[in-house]
Amino acid sequence: MFAVGDRVVYPLHGGAVIKCIEHRNQGGTELDYYVLEMLFEHMTVSVPVANAVRLGLRYITPANELDEVAVVLKSEPDVQSVKSISWNRRFQIYMDCIKTGSITEVARIFKILTILEGNKKISVGERRLLHNTRQILQSELMLVLDIDADAAERWIYKYARP
Repeated sequence: MFAVGDRVVYPLHGGAVIKCIEHRNQGGTELDYYVLEMLFEHMTVSVPVANAVRLGLRYITPANELDEVAVVLKSEPDVQSVKSISWNRRFQIYMDCIKTGSITEVARIFKILTILEGNKKISVGERRLLHNTRQILQSELMLVLDIDADAAERWIYKYARP
């Protein structure tokens, strides 16, 4: 079970700090919710305690595992094979990877989209997904390395040059 003040990652939104645990009455049933204070968008997200693990809520990545993220960001993925898949199918694949909550999967998608953007103009949907994956990476790095958003972005682009 997570506690107030824990640094966590919620797969679709990125890094957060557990602000409080609220008890709510829903239809006569008492339910507990983690209230997450997200690092971007000045947003809070409520996650039912009973479903937190199933929804992918997890502790932040240990700092010693960031080397693996750097390797993914430095890699040269085969974007030609990615381009051969329709945008709708690619989007579904990307979302499935993001939902896993894996920082390396998010880094892989970010890297692919960064290369695609460098090679040609990408669609609005791809640009939005690129922005979202960058924020997810950036917010977790902020928590893991205890740095601000600008330093986290510099860390990402240190390795993710297209």
